[in-house]
Amino acid sequence: MSSEPTEPLFGSQASPPRPLPPVYTSERPASPGPAEAPGQSVSGAELLAALQRIERLLADLGGRVETLTREKQHRPFSPAWFLGTLLQILVVGFVIAAIADRVFQAEIGQQLANLLLAGVLQLGALTAFLLARD
Repeated sequence: MSSEPTEPLFGSQASPPRPLPPVYTSERPASPGPAEAPGQSVSGAELLAALQRIERLLADLGGRVETLTREKQHRPFSPAWFLGTLLQILVVGFVIAAIADRVFQAEIGQQLANLLLAGVLQLGALTAFLLARD
């Protein structure tokens, strides 16, 4: 049986078949991989084992990325930050004491002393916060 048609499909004038375009290849042939090596075939079990190994590696890599992300988000304990927080609480206390002295009409010297001490402690708190920065 011949593969060429004997009768034209559309009308009596059929165009001759066009030649196929040339096939271009790269200058150097690709080296065969392990699955393409001549004389070797890869079984389904080997492919399944390779895929499971890849999945384990990807899961391990994902776990490492999550761990690094958690470590970057977590801030370790800083004594300077703790000291700055305590000093800030004392500053608020001294300011409230100065306001209370003003309300209850205490001596002006006591009010100024409370505000001066609050200012000095505020500078200490800001210095501690700056030291605690990375």
